[in-house]
Formats: sequence, C-alpha cells, structure tokens
Amino acid sequence: MVRFGTSMSKRDQEPAATTPATTADGPDEHTLAVRRRLEDAMAAAVTQKGLAATTIADVARHAGTSKRTFYEHYADKTQCYLSLFATRSAAMVDEVDAALRPGELPATVQLANAARTFLGVVTTDPVLGRGHLSELAILGEEAAQVRREVVDRQATSILEMLERARAGGTAVRRISHLEAVCVVGGLNEIGLRAVDPGSRIATDDLVETATRFMTAVLLAD
Repeated sequence: MVRFGTSMSKRDQEPAATTPATTADGPDEHTLAVRRRLEDAMAAAVTQKGLAATTIADVARHAGTSKRTFYEHYADKTQCYLSLFATRSAAMVDEVDAALRPGELPATVQLANAARTFLGVVTTDPVLGRGHLSELAILGEEAAQVRREVVDRQATSILEMLERARAGGTAVRRISHLEAVCVVGGLNEIGLRAVDPGSRIATDDLVETATRFMTAVLLAD
C-alpha cells in the first residue's frame, strides 16, 4: 500500500492617495489587504459581467473604494485580473496539496482526492474556470506569460510532492520539470472539460480518468 510522504504545504480601510507602502520584503500588510479586497472585487465584477465588460468603476464599487485607490495599486484592469488569477491559482495548489493527506491514505486514493479537489475548485471559482476557457485568451502575451508562470509553479509543486513521496517510501517516477508541465497540461485540459457547458462528461468520470493518468505517469510500477 503506497502512501505519499509528509506534506510541507505551503477588509480594510481605504489608503491615503499615496504610493502603497513597501518594506524590504515587499508590500506591507495594509497594502496587501487592500489589494486582496480589490482582487476580490474584480472577481465579483468579472463573474457578473465578464472581463471585457468590467470597468475600473465596477471594481471600485464592489470594493467600496475609489478608482483613485485602484490606480494606486494596479496600472489597469488587466494587471489586477492577472494578479487575481495568479493568487487564486496559488490557493488552488495549496488546496490540492492539502487534499493529499500524506501518510493516511494509499497514494492512488490521495491522487483521486487531489483530482476531485482540483475539479471542484475550477468548477466553482469563475476566475479559474472562465480564466482558462476565455478570459486569458483575450489578454495577449502578458496573460500568456502569467499563465506560463502559474503552470511552472504547479509543475514545481508536483515535483515537490514526488520528492516527499519518495522520502516517505513510496515508489514514484523521476520526471523532469518539463514532464511535470505536461502533467499540469493534461490536468488543465480535464479541468476545461469540467467547466465547458457543452461537455457531457460526468465529474466522477473525469476524476477517474485524471486519477488513472496521474497513477500511470507518477507512480512507479
């Protein structure tokens, strides 16, 4: 019975009209809190209207702040949306990683739980679902770069998971970063089928397919 090893997982006042404060380690807590509020507001606006129809005024209204405050933190709505997409993607990776429950369940069961968690997130979070389906496609090279960075982080997460599994005694394959990118690409395609309104594939079937795929690619015979 193979098991993965121990996991190492990883609102606010409107600021004055000044450049957001930063420290040597990056933005301070207040700045981060305002950005979270603006990104959540962007998510709400995009869910209602789609990215193309969303305006800075919409975001400011949802956030309960001003356009002036928005522009203190983001150059335009594209920058805000891409930051939101990256943030939500990172949170999804953490949620999937937590679903593995290392040391408690067989590796195949953990992979099935991870697949179901992944599909659950992309089908309930319009930012991730619509982002992959349509929103990123209209934003050009800047969005393509952000998406590549997100995929690279997801691939790195897979490699780290395999290292933890190996350290815990599970027989796993040694794969390269680019091969891990291929795994992420396959799972993202499954995610697209899950959020595609024209798809008639049941969620359980998608989970089963994703689990078989990851088992074949990641676990050693």
